[in-house]
Amino acid sequence: MKLRNKLFLQHTLTICMLLTAMYFIMNYMITKSIIERDTQTLNQYYALHKIEALKIVNDKKMNIKDLFSGSYAPLIASHLASNNNFQVQLFSNDQTIVGSSIDNFDLLKRGDIEAALQGQVATVITETETSRYFIYSAPFWYQGTIVGGIRYVLDMQQYVHMQQQMKYWFAGVAGVCLVLSLLSSFTYFSLLLKPVYELKQALKLVSIGVFSKKIRVNSKDEIAELASDFNEMSDALNQHIRLLKYEQNKQKVFYDNMTHELKTPLTSIIGFSDLIEKMNKLEDARTCSQYIRKEGTRLLTMVEELLETSLKGEEAWRINLEFGNLAEVVSDTIRILEPTIRKSALQMKVELTPCLVCLDPVRTQQVLFNIIDNAIQHSDCRQLHVTVEEWNGSGRVLIRDNGKGIPMEEQNTLFLPVDQKSNRPITRRSHGLGLPICKQLIEMQGGSIRLTSVVEQGTEVELIFNKRLPI
Repeated sequence: MKLRNKLFLQHTLTICMLLTAMYFIMNYMITKSIIERDTQTLNQYYALHKIEALKIVNDKKMNIKDLFSGSYAPLIASHLASNNNFQVQLFSNDQTIVGSSIDNFDLLKRGDIEAALQGQVATVITETETSRYFIYSAPFWYQGTIVGGIRYVLDMQQYVHMQQQMKYWFAGVAGVCLVLSLLSSFTYFSLLLKPVYELKQALKLVSIGVFSKKIRVNSKDEIAELASDFNEMSDALNQHIRLLKYEQNKQKVFYDNMTHELKTPLTSIIGFSDLIEKMNKLEDARTCSQYIRKEGTRLLTMVEELLETSLKGEEAWRINLEFGNLAEVVSDTIRILEPTIRKSALQMKVELTPCLVCLDPVRTQQVLFNIIDNAIQHSDCRQLHVTVEEWNGSGRVLIRDNGKGIPMEEQNTLFLPVDQKSNRPITRRSHGLGLPICKQLIEMQGGSIRLTSVVEQGTEVELIFNKRLPI
């Protein structure tokens, strides 16, 4: 059973019990009020009738005992009951009713008479087959002695009828009040528990990883506090999920970049290994061996850097800037790529002008490896022109090919991370990581990278290096 229905049922039972209690209390209070009123009224009549009875005794010069004898008692009882809405009975000391204002009227209950003859005023309610009566009995004192008593019998049928009417009215009013109360309580409980139902729906969304649902409550009660706590919990969970995704993406991007960079020294090592088998001169073989050792050392350094980065939880490349000759870095890079260049049968033209700039030689070689490898692997070019020069107070490297070029719509996404590219496919030969890494590494050295390309004419990549350390 739903909480709203439980509250509604409990409220219904409470109202029914309250109405029942009110009915019995009201009925008791009305009956008590009627009895007290009638008792007070009959007390007054008793005082008057006692005086009137004594006056009759004096006027008739009767013996007081004759007042409660069979000859005078019926007349006196009828006289006292005249013009009143009750009946009068006179009884003697032996509890015999000696006079009554109504014929053939005798009640079985005589406890009131016995109490009156003992000097007490007694009241009792009794019923017959046809009616209900209120009886008032009082002793008749004369010269300090009880010589008999007066008994008043009041027919309560009109009060019974009035109580019956009041019962019907109470039932009608109580029914209307009950219906209105239940309708209002049902509406109130629905509004009161609406945030709970919203919380239930929100928890279902949380169970499937949706934390955007918020619960709005305008009250200032415990439910509002619960809704506020849930909203705070949802925000905290959402923040933690975002941080986890950020950390996960951060690690993925770094390891993707690093593993992509591992390809370059491995390719160089394999290329020089192939060249050694084809060389006849010992000096050439030693040169290849030196480059293999150099690239192997660079590969080991990258692996150690990867391990250190993993242990420290870092996300970015580390840059070690120094002043160096840009032409020497480019020349050394081309020599390392010599096996790949020979294998692709490219015509290589290199123009190097000594240029002292601020750079990280290792990261700069990574950029050059990526750009030249892209030209060899993807441009279908036959000529590659590399130029190093001073330009506008900076060092510049231009890498031009005469390949198939890159469409304009692809140029706009070349430097975007892989997860932001929507129209460039990821293949075994191209993972889309090279140029974004180049852009990141160049900018970390304080430089810039620019690419221009014309379809069927070729592509040019421009690298700019500062001659001063970045601030």
